[in-house]
Amino acid sequence: MKYNVDIKILLLFTFIFLGIILLPLILNKTAKNHHGFFEKYYLADRNVSGIVLAITLMSTYGSASTFLGGPGVAYKLGYGWVLLAVIQVVTGYFVLLVLARKFKKEAKRINAITISDYLKNRYKSNIVAYLSTFAMIIFLIAAMSAQWVGGAKLLVAFTGISYKTGVLLISVIIVFCVVFGGLKNILITDMIQGLIMIFSTIILLYSVISFGGGIENITNNLVAINEKIITPFGADGSLTAKYVSSFWVLVGVGVIGIPQIAINSMLYKNTKSLKQSIIIGTIVIFIVMFGVHLIGVMARGVFPDIKDFDSVIPIITLRVLPWYLAAIVLAAPMAAIITTVNAQFLLISSALVKDLLFNTKFVKNNITGKKVPVFVYTINIIVILLIMFISMRPPSLIVNVNLFAFGGLESTFLWPILLGLYWKYAEKIGAIASIVVGLVSYIIFKNIYVIKSIEPVVISLTLSFIVFVIISMVINKKNCKNGDIIIK
Repeated sequence: MKYNVDIKILLLFTFIFLGIILLPLILNKTAKNHHGFFEKYYLADRNVSGIVLAITLMSTYGSASTFLGGPGVAYKLGYGWVLLAVIQVVTGYFVLLVLARKFKKEAKRINAITISDYLKNRYKSNIVAYLSTFAMIIFLIAAMSAQWVGGAKLLVAFTGISYKTGVLLISVIIVFCVVFGGLKNILITDMIQGLIMIFSTIILLYSVISFGGGIENITNNLVAINEKIITPFGADGSLTAKYVSSFWVLVGVGVIGIPQIAINSMLYKNTKSLKQSIIIGTIVIFIVMFGVHLIGVMARGVFPDIKDFDSVIPIITLRVLPWYLAAIVLAAPMAAIITTVNAQFLLISSALVKDLLFNTKFVKNNITGKKVPVFVYTINIIVILLIMFISMRPPSLIVNVNLFAFGGLESTFLWPILLGLYWKYAEKIGAIASIVVGLVSYIIFKNIYVIKSIEPVVISLTLSFIVFVIISMVINKKNCKNGDIIIK
């Protein structure tokens, strides 16, 4: 669907994104580098303030599904989807509280730059590192392609350009936002875009409710359309307690195992910053996750004629807001897409460059000094071109690709990270078996022997946990009998 957008909206929208792209590049160029290239590029010198980390965590977790797909499903199903989505409020709390102190301590002790660095050292196993790196690359490329498609489609609908041109523009934005800047560049970008997302959510929710004559009037309209819209089970009754509970695992507790989220726990400056980020992160994630999905339901009671569910936010923005606010609010979905891609892209880059290529003798011996940044930038551009090529043929449902990637990453990383940190008996064979069983079972139950009553990731995580624990205990018991030392 194409919108007749006022030229003033388009110009202000363009100005906002030029600022988002150029300001971080300027600030990053003037910043002093107190550590090595990899430490600065991939971890921002591990010196991030609490407020920045909190908003970055929210903006990283927000995506095309948050501002486009999610409100669209809420528009269709009603308050039940809001209840399902609101569990994501605990994401920042869980990630930072469970991982931050111990994860940063261990990562700093071994000078780990990536998740695979940590896993390789913890389990003393190249196989664990390579398996996790391979899974990370595959699932993150799929997730990034979905974001690419979402951004391109938004530009197509918003400006009337061709889809392929939209893909190209998204690629150019990513090149300037992340390829040459690294994590410090991303943090500044995410901070700006995170603030846009928060402001846009608040102003649009208020405007929709006001436009619709208040919550009571909107609720009466919803009941007149379908009284099931206001129930926890959804307009079609599909949101059963069993399904919602399993979905909470996927988008709640299980998020600890998503690398681009987990890596944030390495970045905080000090204990004060960590406490700030936990509190502020929980608040801002609530504002955005609860707000955008509630907007979707409210929109149904105000504009019941919308057929393109993924375009609910752009449509109502143009209908209820003046041009200057519309430009800012329309920047929010794009901001969510760009920030998510930034975090995912940096992880793919670190996996390819740090975990794979720099572990080969040829690269390690020949790429040194000033050659390192050039080499990294070159690999990054190649990755951009690959994803751009993949995105030229878009999937039919972006949200399904996102959730598939979420589940695949959680099945790979949750137990190796969590048990590796908190269970002294966690052992490399158990970790390898857990990754293999988790991935294989997830792919089977998600795509081959499809289970729809619950999210398949719950089954995969249960099986991978059982395998991990049993094998680790058996091997450690055998090692004790042989007089070997248990891995600490």
